Amino acid sequence: MTRVAILHLVHHFGVAGHGAFVRVWLQHLDHQSYGWHVGALSGRGNLQEEFRHLGTRVEDFSRRQNGSGNFATRIREYVVANQISIVHSHSARTVLAAAAALVGLHQTIHVATEHHLYTPGDRRWGLIYTLLDRFSLYLPDRVIAVSQKMYHQIVALPGLSARRVTVIQNGVDCEAFYVPDQRDPCRSEFGLAPESQVVGYTGQIVKVKRLDLLLQGFSLVLARHPQARLMIVGKGWLRPKLEAFAASLGISHAVIWTGFRQDIPRLLAAMDIYVQPSVNEGLSFSILEAMAAGKPVIVTDVGGAQEVVKDRRTGILIPPGSASAIGTAIVDLLDRPEGRSTLAQAGRSHVVQGFGVQRMVDAYQDLYQALAFKA
Repeated sequence: MTRVAILHLVHHFGVAGHGAFVRVWLQHLDHQSYGWHVGALSGRGNLQEEFRHLGTRVEDFSRRQNGSGNFATRIREYVVANQISIVHSHSARTVLAAAAALVGLHQTIHVATEHHLYTPGDRRWGLIYTLLDRFSLYLPDRVIAVSQKMYHQIVALPGLSARRVTVIQNGVDCEAFYVPDQRDPCRSEFGLAPESQVVGYTGQIVKVKRLDLLLQGFSLVLARHPQARLMIVGKGWLRPKLEAFAASLGISHAVIWTGFRQDIPRLLAAMDIYVQPSVNEGLSFSILEAMAAGKPVIVTDVGGAQEVVKDRRTGILIPPGSASAIGTAIVDLLDRPEGRSTLAQAGRSHVVQGFGVQRMVDAYQDLYQALAFKA
């Protein structure tokens, strides 16, 4: 049986991006039926060797590597030379590059996963990026929505056929994120006292995540629980401004900024509560990871949150944009340790049963198979 060649196209090879998402796939995908390729528009990042170790061919399409800014030509040459059957892109920019490269190559299918349906308020240059993001949805042969809510948002766009959109919810390696034995060692690393209750967040430090609201809400928590600490894991351009904001609130002493870390399961183990304050999401990997880690979660009701967080049963849903709602929900859980434990156990069980990584990978492989044979 001839292996189907599939090229994943990402912006860069960094861990803090879609490259990390592709890495998880490659760890669980079928390498007998498929030949996996990963290409990036930028050569940045350090995942190339890990991709190769996983049996994947890696290609840097950047100007630095090839001496030209014409991504489309280089991608097209690679697709033809390696008889790529499916190009799978992961962002608006990679969709545009792939679409230009595949003009006239009717035997190659273009699949795109929409990880985040952007709105103008989500990021710098938000209006321009939103317009590009929406335009990019019309270019692939098949669009993957990572949540049911996102599916309905996409198919509501004018002229976009529902037959071109498939829902495959995100999934995580649940056992990899459950490391309760790492709780004490990790807390010791940060000098956390045994009585300290740790509220945490993992992810990018960018506008859409609304960490300003988390800081403001946490300032309310400290009035009742002065031993509480807030751990913010990740990097992003907003960090200096948020550090200054924390200082203006008088809570700098209670906020731990870890910077970028790759040992997310270990850091989650140190936390008592996980909070996701975003005002827009697809289906957040961070929420799934925290629930898989056995942590009670407080989540803004945006994106696909309702598909994984069943309010007061597997997590706490709060309205977006409210610092007081964040603070009240945290205090409520800190005041009820038994309820916190029950919520955490139910949340972990829910994610293990319905959002495991193998379920997600199997759904993508079924789609690849259907598209490859159709082509």
